[in-house]
Amino acid sequence: MINRTKKVILFIAEGPTDEETLSPVLKKIFQKEDVRFHIVHGDLTSNWSVTAQNAVKTVNQHIDIERKRYGFEKKDILKVIHLVDMDGAFILEDKVIYGKHEEILYFGDHIETRSPETVINRNKRKSQILSRLSLTGKIGSIPYSIYYFSRNLEHVFHNSRKNLSDEEKVIYADTFADRYSANPAAFISYLSGNDFTVPGDYRDTWEFISHGTNSLNRHSNFHLLFSSPPGN
Repeated sequence: MINRTKKVILFIAEGPTDEETLSPVLKKIFQKEDVRFHIVHGDLTSNWSVTAQNAVKTVNQHIDIERKRYGFEKKDILKVIHLVDMDGAFILEDKVIYGKHEEILYFGDHIETRSPETVINRNKRKSQILSRLSLTGKIGSIPYSIYYFSRNLEHVFHNSRKNLSDEEKVIYADTFADRYSANPAAFISYLSGNDFTVPGDYRDTWEFISHGTNSLNRHSNFHLLFSSPPGN
C-alpha cells in the first residue's frame, strides 16, 4: 500500500530492468517522496494503437492503472517521469536500409532491417508522439516530463551497442544498482558530466535529439531531473 504521508513520484518505464537499474538509487535521492515505477512492458511510443493525437490520453490511462493498483489519488502524485528509448526515431528515411539479419540492427549513422518500410513508419509515428509528449508539461493537473536514453538505457549506461538478451540486461542492471545505490551523489555526477550528457535546458535537449542521427547515438537528458526540486 502507498505511504500516504509522502507524495508519489511515478516513473513510467518500458521494462523491468529499467526499474531494477534505477529504483535503488532513485529511492535514495528522493527519500522524502514515495518512488513508484509503472512498467509498460513494451515501448508505449512505438505501440501501433498510440498516435500523436491520443498519446497524452494514453499516458493518463497508464497513470490511472498504477493509481488504482495502489489506491492513491491524483492529488497524491507529485510528478510523473516518463523514461523512453529513442531507437533512432528522428533519423531521415534514407538512413533506414535493408539488411538480411532477422533482428533490427542499430548503427551510429543508420538502421538495417529486413523491413525498412515498417521501421520508417514506426519512426514517423514514434517521432510525432515523442514531440507531442515533450511539449506536454502536465497530464491533467499532474506535472509531467519525459527523458530519453538513446538508443536505450544499456547503450547510455554501459555503452553497449548490441541487442542484449534479457539475462544480459539483468546482469547490467544489478551491476549498475550495486555501484550507485549507496552513492547517489556519484550517480548524479555520472549523469551530469559524461560524454552522453546533452547540454542545455529541457527544450534544448529535445531539439538536439531530433536532429540528424542524434537519436541513434549515445545521448541522454535524464540529468535534468536532478537540476530542480521534484515538484518543479
